[in-house]
Amino acid sequence: MTRASAKDAGAARPSSQLPEPGRFWIRYAPRVWDPPEHPWIDLGGGRLGEWDRSRNRSAANPADLLQLSETPLDDVLYLPPVVPRRAAARDDLAGARLIAGTPVLVQLFPGEESKVPAVSGAAFVYDLLPALLDRDLGRLRKVPSGAAVVWPLIAGLTDDPALWELGCRSLATDGVRWAQALAPALSPADRRRLAEGWGEDETFDALFHRSPPSERDFARVAHRHGLAPFLPRPLPRPPVRGIGNREIAGWIALAAELWLRLDRPVEQGQSLYRAARWIDGTSYDLEALAREGNLGVLAPLDELSRSLVAEAAESGEPALLAELLAEYVTGEERISEGPG
Repeated sequence: MTRASAKDAGAARPSSQLPEPGRFWIRYAPRVWDPPEHPWIDLGGGRLGEWDRSRNRSAANPADLLQLSETPLDDVLYLPPVVPRRAAARDDLAGARLIAGTPVLVQLFPGEESKVPAVSGAAFVYDLLPALLDRDLGRLRKVPSGAAVVWPLIAGLTDDPALWELGCRSLATDGVRWAQALAPALSPADRRRLAEGWGEDETFDALFHRSPPSERDFARVAHRHGLAPFLPRPLPRPPVRGIGNREIAGWIALAAELWLRLDRPVEQGQSLYRAARWIDGTSYDLEALAREGNLGVLAPLDELSRSLVAEAAESGEPALLAELLAEYVTGEERISEGPG
């Protein structure tokens, strides 16, 4: 293989990361992409995406997307927003991955349409950043019913609780189901560009000297309007194996995330996250082991994780997860901390 072809092959392979509920369950993402010309949120990286085309040196080409559509992937593939001329290629890629059983997360903007089939394993997240920067809440009415949105929390621009109330009320009225907050990491250059494009005098100070509110603060407001704070984990379909394990691992990972955000004992929260990641990688059929009463032989699972797996295998989503979520969005006192 020549140096050029090796470089092309590397670009076609997706990057990978640990799937987490706060990062929309993304495991795979393209290494090169042709992004839009306006601001957007990189859901997997938790930061502002590259949007100044004069600085973009890694635009994708159709050959990259074709190769990516043929790479076996067993977990969530993230497809960021694209320039309009790449939308058809993006949709073709998503369709090919869905046929192969890969769950796909497609990021769109309010009013943008996609021809990706709304089947099991397909998730659509609408990025509200451009609309919020322009203070154009009317564009939120273009998010379709049953969809999910990401609300970026940027100090001085999108962090006003009064804006949250108006936006969440509009989203809920139109049938949006999930509104997940994300406080993106901003570089000094990001802050300058945001201040220059959309800021006023007080905005500059907020961007550089004030921390954004917590994602939990936004989740409480969204909850009052009937919006759920986390996108459910998109699950693979046959011929991909281990779908049951993916679902169980997702529930335990979300419990771990909530546990840590609620400032419960860190050691137990990390144990839950370790259990979720072990379940994601194991070839054991957790549901079968639970039915046979053999979960006790799995040393990587601590006592609480083992009890959650057993409950999930028997009846679905564990009760502890619902308790943690209720505490997260309402501020009510904790109900239990599991065994012991």
